[in-house]
Amino acid sequence: MRKNFGYHLYKNGVGLELIQVLLNHSSPRITLRYIAIEQEDKDQAVISLGL
Repeated sequence: MRKNFGYHLYKNGVGLELIQVLLNHSSPRITLRYIAIEQEDKDQAVISLGL
């Protein structure tokens, strides 16, 4: 349930740094791996910027 909590916060636009603190992780990289952000999610973020 904790992973889902972090994942849904991230998908709803909550900043990674805040999620990192809420989950008590030592780095954003750990948080991204923990909440299982996939490459597709990363690609979609770049596309949404219009780059």
